[in-house]
Amino acid sequence: MLDQDQGIEHNEYNGLVYSRQRKDSSFPRGTVHLYNEDQSRPGRSITGFPHIKRTYHLHAGIKRLFKNDSFKAEEKLDGYNLRVFSHAGRLLAATRGGFICPFSTEWAGIWAEEYDLDGFFRDYPGHYLCGEVLGDNPYNRQRGVDLSPGAHFFVFEVCKPDGTFLPVSTKEELLREYGLPAVKELGTFNALQGEELYALLRDLNSRGKEGVVLKSPDSSRRMKFVTPECDIQDIKDGLEVGFDLDMGFFQSRYMRVVYFVQELGLDKDEYSRKLGRAFMDGIPVSENYQGAREEYTVYLSSRNTWQSLLSMLISQIKIRTLETSWQHVRGREMLKVRFARIYTRSGKRYQRMIKGVLHQD
Repeated sequence: MLDQDQGIEHNEYNGLVYSRQRKDSSFPRGTVHLYNEDQSRPGRSITGFPHIKRTYHLHAGIKRLFKNDSFKAEEKLDGYNLRVFSHAGRLLAATRGGFICPFSTEWAGIWAEEYDLDGFFRDYPGHYLCGEVLGDNPYNRQRGVDLSPGAHFFVFEVCKPDGTFLPVSTKEELLREYGLPAVKELGTFNALQGEELYALLRDLNSRGKEGVVLKSPDSSRRMKFVTPECDIQDIKDGLEVGFDLDMGFFQSRYMRVVYFVQELGLDKDEYSRKLGRAFMDGIPVSENYQGAREEYTVYLSSRNTWQSLLSMLISQIKIRTLETSWQHVRGREMLKVRFARIYTRSGKRYQRMIKGVLHQD
């Protein structure tokens, strides 16, 4: 059910009534409103993720945001954003869009067995953890080869009940105290240490890492900077479903590559070839083309969880199940599901091109 005036969509998850902000209003998009025990009115809100701004020119952006102040650098991971919290005795997980996700919530229970999530929420019941999920998941098909099967959670912020972030040092102390997994800390810098930061980014780029998030010690100011290797991979992967994406998806990425290569003194000829290769390899040309799709693998505890996840996904896009089997993962038997997101618009456009259908510019 949708409240059009406030952009609020009302939902239910395993008997829990909640609503989510579909657009920014008095609460940011993705905020989750949890109802009180008699489910008559919202009793608690899990604030949506704030947008972290980017810069095309790192040194100038740092001077503009941080002035001469020091700032922390953390590795930016390429997964999907998740908020994990405790409510009414249940461990729950919400996506960036504000959906309480059956897949993520189930994995939060597994992470609680591996780390002291229960201890953290016992001592800080109103706080919640913001993190990135990597590995096998239904939202981001890119996964690191060094990760074991399944989903992996890395905390990048700890939020107080009012939605504000803890200072970086306080967050780091809490994560160490409870042994919770965290994004990698990369050091403290200031605007005068530009070359040191450039060296760090060149190293991340050479290893195919996504980039950095820079934040003030009190977490009130933040910016992100992504490596060209990551942007080029996104361009290549995105082209197959490109007619279902905003064209700004590609423009912003190749512009970032150009500025990054220029500022960090990378080889222009090398990256010109890499950009061109991304387009050549990303656009489907085979006469046996079967349509535009992205394939994913997930591991779940039961077919019921898969059906719950599938119901949520098909409300947004067409899904085709490719394979299911039981496998031993992370010390338990889990259902492995391979599925595909089907992008009808891109598939039809590419099929028409490959078949030589005439069109007018």
